[in-house]
Amino acid sequence: KIVDLADDLSLALSSESVRIIAPIPGRDVVGIETSNSSRDAVYLKDILEHEPFWSENIKLPLALGRQADGEPKVVDLRKMPHLLVAGTTGSGKSVFVVSALTGLLFRHSPKTLKLILVDPKQVDLAAFNNLPHLIMPPVREPKKAVGALRWAIKEMEKRYRSMSKFGARGIEEFNKKVEKLSKEKIEEHAQINEDLEGVAKLESYYYSPQPYICIVVEEFGDLMAVDKANVEQSVVRLAQMARACGIHLILAMQSPRKDVVTGLIKTNIPGRISFKVASKMDSRIILDESGAERLLARGDMLFLAPGVAKPQRHHGAYLAEDEIEALVDWWREQGEAEYDPIALRAIEGSGGGFDLEGADVSEEDLQEEKDERYDEILAYVAGMKEVSASLLQRKFRLGYPRAARMIEIFESEGVIGPANGSKPRQVLVRDLKEL
Repeated sequence: KIVDLADDLSLALSSESVRIIAPIPGRDVVGIETSNSSRDAVYLKDILEHEPFWSENIKLPLALGRQADGEPKVVDLRKMPHLLVAGTTGSGKSVFVVSALTGLLFRHSPKTLKLILVDPKQVDLAAFNNLPHLIMPPVREPKKAVGALRWAIKEMEKRYRSMSKFGARGIEEFNKKVEKLSKEKIEEHAQINEDLEGVAKLESYYYSPQPYICIVVEEFGDLMAVDKANVEQSVVRLAQMARACGIHLILAMQSPRKDVVTGLIKTNIPGRISFKVASKMDSRIILDESGAERLLARGDMLFLAPGVAKPQRHHGAYLAEDEIEALVDWWREQGEAEYDPIALRAIEGSGGGFDLEGADVSEEDLQEEKDERYDEILAYVAGMKEVSASLLQRKFRLGYPRAARMIEIFESEGVIGPANGSKPRQVLVRDLKEL
């Protein structure tokens, strides 16, 4: 009965929004939240200056904003370990996703954090194009996003094999163990992997530190509309298992319909954030209770943490466009984006040389992909000390997938060395006669 009086209270108080908390957890009283007539802006800078954001105990800090009492709120994405975000147009959902990503970029280099961005609207995450943290270019087609999720599953399986090989229960423990490997042990593991890749590619494993991977989907509803069965299967598998190996999901959507946020997805993604939504039904789908329909626009949110009975009210942090550009430009100056060749093939589908069993392209396939500019590009590479796909892309005006395939061909022929993180490849051939 008390909850049904929200509209009457809003009228009596001349308030834009009244939310009733009945009861307040742990107490025998009812809470009434009403909006202020004037609003203070919450800036990401204020949250970044808050000491917990830089705590060593919080490896993947998400700057939520400020709580109702004005205190800055920072949570660890590892403990979520995945997040559902909902909000109508103008609610502040996209601003939150961008500020959360920006906060992670303040803490992590490309060596410790990699990103997969799915942006069907092509504008919300455009500021992060060519960021060196990216595993692949921002995915703008829902069908390609399915390939990206399948690649993430293969990566998860490889990480679990690697953790099992070294007796580690989590990615942090794995990284500590492989950092202590001697040069002889590294060479031994390299030889084992080389032998495995020649016989059974699915059995190879990592023996060097691996970064966290954060997969951000800006409009999850579009993916479910295109290929619901495969998207749901991939998301549920990642949500169930990917936490321990350092892979985390942030799924954002405008309308949390039942056919988008299915029971399986809700069960496996306990972390929820809702900005203002259109109806009580939408609020119940995302938070399991009404209330989000009464929120204000522009950053007002309810955050439901895993294991907590009632959502807490926060105000999301804002970051200006020029500040985002300044940070992203700084990272671009530190190094070029080196996309994962197998991930590129994954988003291109079976036609790109990637199958669901995770096998690489065969040597015959690589030979067939040699194009009419092969000799020209080879002559240029032979005169360089280092080379990257991005360099070939700029020099010869190639598309990135084509440039990445040329890099693969040169590696298979021994022209250049293997990948070394985000650094350019070393050129091993100085004279074309050596080939």
